[in-house]
Amino acid sequence: MAQSDVFSKVKDDLALGHTHMATQRLRTFLALEPTNIAARRLLATVYRQTGNLVEAGRWSFVCDEEPRAEEQAAFIRANPSPYLRLRLLNWPGPLEALPDDAARTRFLALQADAEEAGAPPQWREAPPQTAGRRSLVPCLFTLVSLGVIGALFAIGAYRALSWWLK
Repeated sequence: MAQSDVFSKVKDDLALGHTHMATQRLRTFLALEPTNIAARRLLATVYRQTGNLVEAGRWSFVCDEEPRAEEQAAFIRANPSPYLRLRLLNWPGPLEALPDDAARTRFLALQADAEEAGAPPQWREAPPQTAGRRSLVPCLFTLVSLGVIGALFAIGAYRALSWWLK
């Protein structure tokens, strides 16, 4: 869907007070075009209107020359790891695509902080191996399901046979 169509539908959603639908449209659009600054600004505005300072700070981080301090503080408080904040920004484009020098400086500073901090331990380590151990839950579920299906089949067969013999 074209940007103008998405923005038009978002405008209509906001006029009707459907902020959740507006955010869903914008986030879906941004999943396809993550470097669209206008969509990021609009999404930050919608979150600002709903009072979600964390998400407003997230989406305004790379698109506003001077993002609001309270929003940035809320974003940092909610996501203390610079590595996580960098991942949440989801900026795949080149730095030249950022709207101004202030946004580039902020993004580069966050990248440097993330490299210094490194990935959180739970993201660096491989999940523990459970070789040889299998859970009984899937087996029990399968057995119970087969039992229920068998019982339903038997009831159906009995009903069909009794109807046929009448």
